[in-house]
Amino acid sequence: MSCVSFREESMREMALRLSLEDENKRKTDRSITHERSIIIIGSKGVGKTTMVYRFLEKEESPKATIAMDYSFGRKAGKSLVKDVVHVWEVGPLTSSLLSAAMTGSALTHSPHHTTLLMMLDLSKPEELWATLEECLTIARSAMRMSFDDNAIKALRDCRKRENNPKNETYEGETEPFPLKLCIVGGRYDEFKEFNSDRKQLIGRALRAAAHALGAGLHYHSCRDTSLVRRAKDMLSHYGFGSQLTKGVCIDYEKPLLVPVGLDSFTQIGLNFGQGRNAHILESIKQMYVTHIPQTTKENENPQDLEDPANDPNFREPIIDRLRAQREEVKRKEIGILLQEMLEGRALKIPIPEPM
Repeated sequence: MSCVSFREESMREMALRLSLEDENKRKTDRSITHERSIIIIGSKGVGKTTMVYRFLEKEESPKATIAMDYSFGRKAGKSLVKDVVHVWEVGPLTSSLLSAAMTGSALTHSPHHTTLLMMLDLSKPEELWATLEECLTIARSAMRMSFDDNAIKALRDCRKRENNPKNETYEGETEPFPLKLCIVGGRYDEFKEFNSDRKQLIGRALRAAAHALGAGLHYHSCRDTSLVRRAKDMLSHYGFGSQLTKGVCIDYEKPLLVPVGLDSFTQIGLNFGQGRNAHILESIKQMYVTHIPQTTKENENPQDLEDPANDPNFREPIIDRLRAQREEVKRKEIGILLQEMLEGRALKIPIPEPM
């Protein structure tokens, strides 16, 4: 082999090695990144897609999320490389779909740069806590499906340091969720019409749950210009690493805004003493459901079980035409088979004797 070809081979190997090192660093670096992910779950019909479309400045009308929607946005950063946000919106609350989003986000960057956003319907307080519990259960299951125990422990330890940078002694009340977490209360435009006592009860419960989980808390409405702008700032913070607009609002007569680490049980007016997170969340739940019992989920609405292919929002001319042709062929084949069976010309299908 000549010196030239040997040098070229070495340069190719070096380029491959540097590329692999750069990719590995991008997937594991917890401090520097040009890519982040936001995974959104929560109540049905609360406005998750509308919020995402406003954030990404999409012009088309939002459609209902059947399984999972993926979109992304770019923003010019401080370097020549643009910052990228990956947005995963999960429709049905299933651990498999949520795990797919978590695993997908980990392909491009460290899970330290993934934020889980839970959006709850404030206008349905009789379902709110049940939905929060369901989201947490599914999220924890999806975490175990996506990451091993060591990775989850590393994520949780990192969150503890982020939420307590001065290493101050906690009140013993918080054990943050492994991923960055934000709770968004949707449909505030309807919620604000509730009486003051109910708004205070719901607000205190959500503040307490968010604090126990190391999460931020934001109220939102797609019909309020100021709240839409505030949601954009919040998503830009989690998606591009921009500075979160300074400010805290704990007035229950106004849309709450409580960033991570700026609340405490003392400020909320609660005292749980020393205890594990699960016990604290159970205490908050009892405080909530005592006044607002949660409705059990009945059978799904028949409209929710309809074939999405019949929904005009999901029309695909080519696919629909092929599907119609296939159904027509199947109908003809079944008709021919039935006719042959009636005439005694079809082969008998062996039926096994019962055991």
